[in-house]
Amino acid sequence: MLLIMLLIYTTASRKMRHQCFEAFWYTHHLAFFFALGLYTHATGCFVRDGVDPAYTHVFPFYDPNHCLGYMSWRFTIWPGILYFGERSYREFRARRATRLSRVLIHPSGAMELRIIKPSFKYTPGQWLFIQVPEISRFQWHPFTITSAPKDPYISLHIRQVGDFTHALGERLGAGPDVVARMTAEAMRGTDPETDKEQGQMSRSTFTEFNLAVNANLPAVRIDGPFGAPAEDVFDNQVAVLIGAGIGVTPFASILKDIYYRQRENRLGSLQRVEFFWICRDAPSFGWFQSVLAEVEAAQANPDFLRISIYLTQKINEDMLWNIVVNDAGADYDPLTLLRTRTMFGRPDFMSIYDRLRWAIEGGRYLPGSTAQLQTKVGTYFCGPGPVGKAVKAATEKNSGATVNFSFAKEHF
Repeated sequence: MLLIMLLIYTTASRKMRHQCFEAFWYTHHLAFFFALGLYTHATGCFVRDGVDPAYTHVFPFYDPNHCLGYMSWRFTIWPGILYFGERSYREFRARRATRLSRVLIHPSGAMELRIIKPSFKYTPGQWLFIQVPEISRFQWHPFTITSAPKDPYISLHIRQVGDFTHALGERLGAGPDVVARMTAEAMRGTDPETDKEQGQMSRSTFTEFNLAVNANLPAVRIDGPFGAPAEDVFDNQVAVLIGAGIGVTPFASILKDIYYRQRENRLGSLQRVEFFWICRDAPSFGWFQSVLAEVEAAQANPDFLRISIYLTQKINEDMLWNIVVNDAGADYDPLTLLRTRTMFGRPDFMSIYDRLRWAIEGGRYLPGSTAQLQTKVGTYFCGPGPVGKAVKAATEKNSGATVNFSFAKEHF
């Protein structure tokens, strides 16, 4: 039992989960044998209340009258029934028939899997487990749902960073060589105005694999959906969405759902949305650009959604020259092809939240709001821990009687 606890503990670290998810997954199934150990470790009078001195010379140093026996079943039987019932239900639920309908790859290397929508409902920001039996019959991997509930499919954006995702990419024909070639082509780019006129978006162009080549797409199984912190985003008056790198995936579904809700006038309490995306390199803008462009173009009220994009990549001289040339007089940003201009460096969240609080308290941010009413601002973050700590510190410092900043972190 101690060995099982040691294995479970050592493979539960964040680094191990990201770099070797298989070790984390398999060792945590040893918890079943740990439970069996709880039921059996009291046999043979292993646990006793004491040893009578008159019997200490008798092997194996115990008297049956002093045995405590096994008692922990009284405390574990009902949780055990609930656990195995839930596992059985999930196994049954995961056997529902579904399959891949389309496979796309974006210049950033992210694969987009579009799955025929099964018979379940989900809300924006939720996630699910996916299994590809052809790759592994035992591994289930969690991914955030990036499609909106009203989309006719379920989409998952997957970055190739581990053994499973690399194997999946190779199986779908989206291995490292394909990703490297597409990224190089995306970085070359073309003129933004020409792209817009021709209906093309060079840095956001995705490739849909030829169905003749991928006619035999692998079968998939899904288990979910499961809840996430961003489910209550529409209960706030102001929502601040902050994604770093691939951590932007939970907000793809939310922004799409905002787009649909705006068309149906069903935004609830939500009056303003602040969206921040921090990227390390320019190609990463590719897969999410089409979603942002669609939502940005649909805004009848330009103040409802404000997009702020930050690029932390070190800019070399050639790239700087290309940005300056393409940006001069252009209506769209040369990197993202959005109306919103890209900012360089890391955002100062303490300053951002300070300005937001002053604008709300001064009545300039939400028309019609008064100082007597508390404004509820929900912050939803997904990304690296250090950035999350900075955002949380900014929300805690600026939260007060008139503006209540809440913070929720999505783990990925």
